[in-house]
Amino acid sequence: MLKKVLKWLLIVIGIFIIVLISIPFFFKNEIKEFTIKEVNKTLLADVELGEFDLTFLSSFPKIAIKLEDTKVIGRDLFKGVELVNIKEFEAKLNFWSVVSGDQIEIDEIYFGEPTFDVRIMKDGKANYDIVKPDSLMTEEEVSEPSNFKLTLKKYKIEGANIRYNDQQGDMFAEILNLDHLGNGDLTEVIVDFATETSMDELTFEMEGIDYLSKVKTTADATIKIEFNGDDMKFTMQENEFKLNALTFSIDGFYEMLKGYDDLDLKFSADKATFKDFLSLIPAFYHSGYEGMLAEGKLAFNGKVKGRMDEVNMPGWDFGMSVENAKIKYPDLPGSISNIQLKVDSKYTGGADMDKMTLDIDKFHADFVGNTLDASLKMRNLMTDPLLDSKILAKVDLSTLGKVMPLAEGESYKGKMKADVILNGRMSALENENYEAFKAEGTVLLNDIEYITTDLPEKVNVQTFELLFSPQNLSLTKLDAQMGKSDFQMAGKIDNYLAYVMKDELLKGSFTFRSHYLDVDQLMGTSEETSEDTTSTSSSDEQVSLPDNIDFNLNTSIDKIMYNGIEISNLKGGIILKDEVAQLNDLVMNTMGGKIGLTGSFNTQNHDSPAFDFGYQLNGIDIKPLAENFITIQKLAPIAKYASGKISTSFQMKGDLKPNLDPVYYSLFGNGDLFTEKVTVSGFEPLNKLGNALSMKELSSQTINNLKAIFKFEQGRINVTPFDVKLGGVATNVSGYSTFEQQIDYALKMNVPKEKIPGDVLKVVESQVKKINSLAPQIDVKGLPAMIPVNVKIKGLVTNPKVETDFKDALLKASGDLKGGLKDLGTDLLDKGKDSVKAIVESKVNEVKEDLEQKKQQLLDDAQKQADKIKEEGKKAGDAIRAASVRQADALIKEAGTNPIKKKAAEIAGDKLKKTADEKAQKLEREASDKADAIMKTARDKANQLK
Repeated sequence: MLKKVLKWLLIVIGIFIIVLISIPFFFKNEIKEFTIKEVNKTLLADVELGEFDLTFLSSFPKIAIKLEDTKVIGRDLFKGVELVNIKEFEAKLNFWSVVSGDQIEIDEIYFGEPTFDVRIMKDGKANYDIVKPDSLMTEEEVSEPSNFKLTLKKYKIEGANIRYNDQQGDMFAEILNLDHLGNGDLTEVIVDFATETSMDELTFEMEGIDYLSKVKTTADATIKIEFNGDDMKFTMQENEFKLNALTFSIDGFYEMLKGYDDLDLKFSADKATFKDFLSLIPAFYHSGYEGMLAEGKLAFNGKVKGRMDEVNMPGWDFGMSVENAKIKYPDLPGSISNIQLKVDSKYTGGADMDKMTLDIDKFHADFVGNTLDASLKMRNLMTDPLLDSKILAKVDLSTLGKVMPLAEGESYKGKMKADVILNGRMSALENENYEAFKAEGTVLLNDIEYITTDLPEKVNVQTFELLFSPQNLSLTKLDAQMGKSDFQMAGKIDNYLAYVMKDELLKGSFTFRSHYLDVDQLMGTSEETSEDTTSTSSSDEQVSLPDNIDFNLNTSIDKIMYNGIEISNLKGGIILKDEVAQLNDLVMNTMGGKIGLTGSFNTQNHDSPAFDFGYQLNGIDIKPLAENFITIQKLAPIAKYASGKISTSFQMKGDLKPNLDPVYYSLFGNGDLFTEKVTVSGFEPLNKLGNALSMKELSSQTINNLKAIFKFEQGRINVTPFDVKLGGVATNVSGYSTFEQQIDYALKMNVPKEKIPGDVLKVVESQVKKINSLAPQIDVKGLPAMIPVNVKIKGLVTNPKVETDFKDALLKASGDLKGGLKDLGTDLLDKGKDSVKAIVESKVNEVKEDLEQKKQQLLDDAQKQADKIKEEGKKAGDAIRAASVRQADALIKEAGTNPIKKKAAEIAGDKLKKTADEKAQKLEREASDKADAIMKTARDKANQLK
């Protein structure tokens, strides 16, 4: 009896293990289809799912779904932008919820190396706004509940990178290498949710101010979560947050109620020291922070309390003070001492943000005979801002290295002096009551020398003087030099206070003057610094112009070196306004000629900048133009193989990639081109044209008085038919090329008799002479002075195909040779004599008929073979499908009435039929491809028969 029990127990265990292994096989595709269906019915984005796996044994009693390379990619405005890219995703599901199929419960989630790229444009359009509105969904999709239910107890994120770019709110944040863990049963009414977080770098910027810059962050917090219907309350329990070395905690709660949120949070940094606070300043944290000695009293506190909704903001009270602090690096002779700082900001809460205050009552520091003093008070920021600020600084920059470590190769010289007072209300400036607003003082730099390994040359500023007044900032003089380059600049900035206080338009007008500007040296790409420099611009790197400014810059530069090209006498104006640069009559001499440029460059759409320029090039050397400008290579691939001077004018507009590379298919424009003389050599289309016509002089030639009109759109450069002499042959050219270097040109050539190679000409004329001697009544004439020839040049520029009617053109040009022979042959046959027709045409027809028969036979045999292969593939596919249907029916029959067995059998049967159909389709595709290949080979062989 015991043996029987053990026997059946082993059998049951074996069956159970088999079921555990086979269940994922049954449900794998069903769950994947559920996932795709749920996503597609609700999102306005493209979702890509990589490898999909389903396991059971390692996660029993849960089913684990694993996905690799899951992406959510934007459409329309955000086309190609990956909102989400998750290298590895795993979700653990409740087993019985999967079996029932009504609602699949998700208990645990894991994200491995996810990347999130969130973007908000100036008009408020966001790439995360991808959920379909009800108006775009079917009634079934709107009413149908989700097949997924979140019963989360644990989630984990490893190696996440998050980028947040809000152009509308002027905010930017970036998190690198985020690890995060959360534990707690969210199905309970009250949950103690424990979290652990770490980030290698946290950066936060707002309105051009860096609040956090690459700060290492950790956070361990237990949060009490209370669910009450649609309301939720988060209460901070044990927690510790750390920004670099600054440690603080948060007490209180955040409650999400119907229609508004209620906050009562307090920030405490009782254990923080002055040195901990310095860790948030990059200049100190990244330069010998561990060995730095810091002393002084630090006090830091803050609280946020009140209601937050669409109208109201909670109140706050933040304050920080530093008293009698000192910073000393052991290896340096000097120290920064007598550091005093007192900062606070208050707001009582509610809807009136005008009650917000900001005060920097004191900032003072002394070091090696230098003094820094500053204060700031701001009131009524929403209505009539009051500004009261003083800045007093007297610094010998050469002493900086005595009090703080400098980077290797970094040094400073020169003196800076600042004495500025600003006091008054914005209303005084708006009403042009300048006497009621005190704005006076000077910022002066003299004999500055700055050396750093980040720049290829040292920077020298002989003089920089900035004067303050209520109306404007006046740059009276800037005289500077970097390497071989010199700069002189002067001008005024108007409305600067309204720009700072109320974000109004900043206006300015400047003149820029330079005797010599070596851009190659400034960018570190001159021959002296790099013999082999290649471009490594990234398509992800965005280049944008500043917004909310209106600057007018008049430029005059005697000589410029750029990319090895010498430019002289550059003059013109640039207007910069609202992220658009407008060029006004910018002219320069370069590459042996003169260039004129007008138009605009627009970066308002940061992901797709645009340009609209008019170009005028007079007498420019074509070779350096093609070598240095990739757009010229794309527009005119022949330019790379040409030498000479060209003149051209054209208007072009289009889009650019974020790094300013052109989007070639967006280019649209037209223009003309003229050259008195250009030499072309090594251009493959002309090489092959010369071979096709047996005229080698076409391969390398000089073209005179070329005039062409062109336009480009949708990736094509179309030329209006124009006349030119190629190798002394009058030719009419028409057609187009593409930015992918595809060409399609038609040439109509009038080939002079004397241009025809001697061996070809000898054969033609000997045949004419022979026919005339046999049948003088035909009167076949010799070749005329000009033979019209048609040419087609297609394919890639580097590997073109040339087709000509050269042979037919020679026969046609000799007179009606074929017709004459036919008439003569008929007459001689009537007389029973030999004839040229009998000798020539009969042989021609015999060969032709035999050739056509061979071609047709070749194609007929291939068609029969192809049809047979397709038929066999279809039969094999149908047999596989029929077998799968029989196997599926057998599984269902064997399952009987047991609902679980029947469900498993149905799923297994569907799997069998789907797999069989995929195999059948593959066989049919392979058969069809094989048949097509046979027919293609046959057609190629037939075309080669001559």
